[in-house]
Amino acid sequence: MNIMRLSEIKFSLLLIFILQVNILNARDYIVNSAKEIDELNLVAGDKVLLKKGVWKNQTLIFKGKGTLDKPIVFKAEKEGETIVSGNSTLVIDGEFLIVQGLVFRDGEAFKKNVIAFSEQSKNCRLTNTSITKYDNSDKKMRNSWIVLYGEKNRVDHCYVKGKTSLGTTVGVYVSNKPNYHRIDHNYFDGRPPYGGNGGEIIRAGVDQTSLLDSYTTIENNIFDNCDGEIEVVSNKSTHNTIRNNLFFECSGMLTLRHGNYANVYDNLFIGNKKKDSGGVRIIGENHKVYNNYFHGLTGRGLSAAITFMNAWENPPLWGYWQVKNAEVYNNTLIDCEEPFVIGSGKNEKTFLPLLNTNVFKNYISGTASVVVWEEATAKTPQNVRFNDNLLQGNTKEPGFTAVATKNRINKYDLIYPKEANSQVGFPPLTKEQVQLLEGKDIGPAWQKLNKKFKIKNQKL
Repeated sequence: MNIMRLSEIKFSLLLIFILQVNILNARDYIVNSAKEIDELNLVAGDKVLLKKGVWKNQTLIFKGKGTLDKPIVFKAEKEGETIVSGNSTLVIDGEFLIVQGLVFRDGEAFKKNVIAFSEQSKNCRLTNTSITKYDNSDKKMRNSWIVLYGEKNRVDHCYVKGKTSLGTTVGVYVSNKPNYHRIDHNYFDGRPPYGGNGGEIIRAGVDQTSLLDSYTTIENNIFDNCDGEIEVVSNKSTHNTIRNNLFFECSGMLTLRHGNYANVYDNLFIGNKKKDSGGVRIIGENHKVYNNYFHGLTGRGLSAAITFMNAWENPPLWGYWQVKNAEVYNNTLIDCEEPFVIGSGKNEKTFLPLLNTNVFKNYISGTASVVVWEEATAKTPQNVRFNDNLLQGNTKEPGFTAVATKNRINKYDLIYPKEANSQVGFPPLTKEQVQLLEGKDIGPAWQKLNKKFKIKNQKL
């Protein structure tokens, strides 16, 4: 064995020894201030316990490099009893870092974001945390409550309520490589109307980077009376998955605003006849919308249950891109004001119709107008094809077959056609969807969600 090879082996053994020593030396630190946190030299396996009480006007920076097996944990001494307030903010900056059990309340972050995953963050997590009453007094001052940079970060089991000032509640930012973030099991408990653009609950990307891959997953969240603007969830990047969420009495909708290749499935949209309650708005290419349930939505045109928007010619990144190759299937639409709208937003600038789009094996009931054609030139197979859809009622629209059968109603008052199975209409509820409707395993474990979500004023 040559000397160089022997040196490499010795160096490797030294690194392993140092790593083992660091892990064995992992400690629990009880801290009282941001200054004490800054003085820590954290290693894999460490825990930082923030003493219970009020932490006011603290700039919290959580730095370190944990590992998959030995993350570094930054948590409340007792979950739900460490109150972060004033102009306090938190930056999560490192790898395999977990923030847990904090309460952000009675604060104002001004132009800073309340909680930010840094551009260098990787495999970090924000969990069992709440943000309420953390608004800017100047409603036109833009900031977000949670932003995700970096890659493979997660926000889960959080409670977020009532942002009223300008800026998305949760923002995902996309770079030149996919980020694979996950936003799941959170309870978004209302957002009042902002009165203009900039009131989204979740925005996955921005228009400048909308053609870049994100691969963000948004799943198992509840959006309850989120009325900030028309876009409750705004997709603005590529290859994202939005599944198994409950949109309950929201004056808004899930909008595929920019980007391509979104998968939207297993979501519940329950409007209960609330004004401007909508479903999914489709813009862009190669989207799939399937196995979703829409009930009691009053939205029309741009806010309809499922609406395909017209496009601009040669649009900039911030413009309206043409719908191409969309597939919409196995959805159930009950008592919705306008189940399908073709060509919403049409005007002298927004005039390009959708192309090569298939709408098939959906079930519609309790509506007078099945398809609204705002873009009449789309009535050709090269534009849109309706096939094998079932309708409880009468229509002359091609691609819809009238059925005269009684619906089934489950214990949550969701209505299903007798023919409903994996081939036609929304399939039976999944375990995850039952948890949403019963409010189980959503939001922080220390803050029980005592609410169930049901259909009101149902119409067969």
